[in-house]
Amino acid sequence: MDGFQLYVTNTLTIPPVGYLCYKDEFTWKPPFQNITQTIPCHTLGKYVIYYDDTASDEINTIILPVVELCYVAINGCQKTFWGTSCDISCPESCLEQHCYPGNGSCIFGGCSNSNCLKSNCDRDTEVCIEGCRTERTGSYCDKYNLASDSSILFNSNGNEHPSLATDGNIKSCVTTSGADVLVQVDLKEMCIVAEIYITVIVNTTKDGNHIIYASNNSDLWKSGIVLYNNESSPTVISVNAVFRYLTYIYYIQNQFLELRVCEIGIVGCPATHYGPLCSKLCPVYCSGPCDLETGNCKFGCANGWIGDKCEL
Repeated sequence: MDGFQLYVTNTLTIPPVGYLCYKDEFTWKPPFQNITQTIPCHTLGKYVIYYDDTASDEINTIILPVVELCYVAINGCQKTFWGTSCDISCPESCLEQHCYPGNGSCIFGGCSNSNCLKSNCDRDTEVCIEGCRTERTGSYCDKYNLASDSSILFNSNGNEHPSLATDGNIKSCVTTSGADVLVQVDLKEMCIVAEIYITVIVNTTKDGNHIIYASNNSDLWKSGIVLYNNESSPTVISVNAVFRYLTYIYYIQNQFLELRVCEIGIVGCPATHYGPLCSKLCPVYCSGPCDLETGNCKFGCANGWIGDKCEL
């Protein structure tokens, strides 16, 4: 097998004209190549050509290459699909929708972000097009989403399940209507929140009020902190607040309205974690959640411990 070449091409031209996957270094002397080889090759093509024009001197009378191929297996997927069973569609944001069979990343360029829903992202800006996978939020789906594990309540909605508003998919929405619209997200514990992402569709051109409250009581949300109050619908809100309940209300006086809530993302960490994507544990003796960046105990220490991290 010494000196052979392996090509992937779209024609049967010999010598092959195409992508050279592998070229063996020719040698007359042992050790020779193992007769069973696995050769990685990531490209698109119609033909796989084993080509060998190197003579052999294993038998003195033979001057041309002699090859006996006993078994050939070619692993891959049809174009536009990937995965173990080739049943996952390549991201539409990949150029020509071509992606590697092993991981779904783009072959010819484009955008493929595994944190984006269906890995789809804008080819130019890399912003995620359809939303984010579980526990991710933000334009690039690079932030931890507290809303993924929350429960959500609407004061009025149709047949859609309320969880569609926190499932990561910005194209699956909950339709709610009435004289005013109220949506409440329960984080299930007090958390430090840094940002809020909201995708809504309003069916009226009349001016109304969008108000977002943060509170620690589901019934007394009006006595909480006002995070947003504006006639324009919210999209991204930077905050620095500690709360359990997020309450979003939209109303127009004397006007029956319809609002589609497509996605609510809440950036922060569970009370016991901090750091990038909440990958670090807060100190054991913190009394309450710790600082998202430093891990310092913002609300003091339990059981007599002291220090920034209650380690003394």
